Amino acid sequence: MDDIVIGIDLGTTTSCISVYTKGRIRILDNERGGRVTPSFIYFQPQGGIVIGEHAKTMSVHKPENGIYEVKRLLGRKFDDTYIKKTLDYFPFLISDVSNRPVITFKQNNIIVKKTPQELCTIILQELKKYAEAKLNQTVNKAVITVPAYFNVTQRKVTLAAAKDAEFTVLKLLNEPSAAALAYYFDNDITENHISLVYDLGGGTFDVAILQKKTDNVEVLCVGGDTQLGGHDLDNCILDYVYEVLRKDYHYDAQMAPDDKRRLRNMCEEAKKELSSANEAVITIYGLVAKHPKIIITLTRTLFEEKASKLFKKTIDILHNCLIDSKISKQSIQEVILCGGSTRIPKIQEMISNYFDNKQLNKSTNPDECVAEGAALQGAMLSSSKKQKIEQLKMVDVIPLSLGFDSYGSKMNFVIRRNTKIPAKGSYSYVNSEESATSSTVGIYEGERVDVRKNRYLGKLSIDGLTPAPPVQRRVTFTLNIDFNGILTVKAEEALSNNVREMKVNYTRSDRSEFEIKNSLVDAAENQKIDEKFNNFVKTKTHLYYYLTCFLYNFNKKNVGKEYQPIQVFCKKAKNDLSGMEVDQENNLENLYKEVKTKCYAIAENYEFEYMPKI
Repeated sequence: MDDIVIGIDLGTTTSCISVYTKGRIRILDNERGGRVTPSFIYFQPQGGIVIGEHAKTMSVHKPENGIYEVKRLLGRKFDDTYIKKTLDYFPFLISDVSNRPVITFKQNNIIVKKTPQELCTIILQELKKYAEAKLNQTVNKAVITVPAYFNVTQRKVTLAAAKDAEFTVLKLLNEPSAAALAYYFDNDITENHISLVYDLGGGTFDVAILQKKTDNVEVLCVGGDTQLGGHDLDNCILDYVYEVLRKDYHYDAQMAPDDKRRLRNMCEEAKKELSSANEAVITIYGLVAKHPKIIITLTRTLFEEKASKLFKKTIDILHNCLIDSKISKQSIQEVILCGGSTRIPKIQEMISNYFDNKQLNKSTNPDECVAEGAALQGAMLSSSKKQKIEQLKMVDVIPLSLGFDSYGSKMNFVIRRNTKIPAKGSYSYVNSEESATSSTVGIYEGERVDVRKNRYLGKLSIDGLTPAPPVQRRVTFTLNIDFNGILTVKAEEALSNNVREMKVNYTRSDRSEFEIKNSLVDAAENQKIDEKFNNFVKTKTHLYYYLTCFLYNFNKKNVGKEYQPIQVFCKKAKNDLSGMEVDQENNLENLYKEVKTKCYAIAENYEFEYMPKI
């Protein structure tokens, strides 16, 4: 039987599966006939698991056992600001286990704990079951979509969840790229056509600029926020409802899990209703003893006012993506909408206004186009004759720059953001200490020159280094991003066949994603500060190497005892130098001049080796 590859949109709020066979794309519906399946899991109190629409309905009776939005928790720490901020909105318990979010509930009177990865596996297993029932065969190969701004940690966890669901993932495809692929496949598009995909789903927001080439679709730039989506818009309405209940009825609904789940469902439905009506009515029965029936009216205007900051945030991200790509908005020939939240009229109006009243493309189904694009990518990677497809290829990019730290906390950018993947880059690190037997570098993701302001991913060490004079021993560290955007790093010593290779241990990250989610805006706003920092570290590093080589030679050469105070001075200067920060640039400049005055003549007279110019 043919080895069919399916496409899976593993969404925050809903998931969808699709397949391309015999020249057409087909959505594989679930056991209830739905073309999309809510990414919702209900753990029945007496045992058993229910997935999808039925799970969402059943959870009203026991909300602490109804789990949703698990995709938003993937690859995060418990102390992530986003998780702390949204804990009050969840009716189920999220526990702190070694600074990792773990969902905790009771089943059969036993406390059960599930990680976000395990919960995603459960959803994928259910989708696998649907696909096999519709295709009447075993399905174990898939292309799975992820938000363009999913970092390497989140991608790795997604792959692990799929593996546990017994899927072989041929590619992790960025969601806006998948939507564009579906659009280009269905339409006769001319060469060099440039489009922008605006993808606002239930849990994440992505924007991507793509260009149609002769035989492929090339991603030019991506932007986004993994903490912005339809559920955040629901929260705007939910906050308003909480406010009305507290103010007018003296009732705090946030304290009761049952009320949270029920009210969230109502607010979500009100949001959907406002996409086609100017007013929605939320009717609440049996919530407050003295008020058996509470009616809260929500107008479209009020909703737009409550959500205005979030709407504007998506336009700001879109705007910054255009700036990064160096493409004018007049050059965008098509704006493609993707994700259920793009049905909101105000969002469509704001996008159209930004592009000078341009008509938006609504030809793709916002709930299904990502899965369709994944199915097309799956067909391109499939060996099945039924899935033969040659029309298009997808060329993707990485969303954030990657690099290593160096002396002075400087970020050495190795692979820049928007580089096409797969990608590879190297950095040669000079080991300045004669006695050092190992070298260690940290791997970072971000756009700031000061590496401490970027996101720490992990570190790699190489030991057993060959003895050598200072600044003469180099270790080359290489980053490699594979087809799925997963990162590996290799260290190699130039003087010997000494090699270390490993996948980055992302779980050692000591920064939350919240701190770097606006890294592009942050870098742009601090460009002058980064330039000043770069110049400072350049001088600091040069002086550090000079002092290291000077002290090495001082010990090796027959330098007169009368110069020993200079040796003491250099040791202290080297120690003081390590602690200097950019706001001490005057101190650095003075130290530089003092070192030159006291050391230059000695280095010249005694013919010191390996000395950098000063």
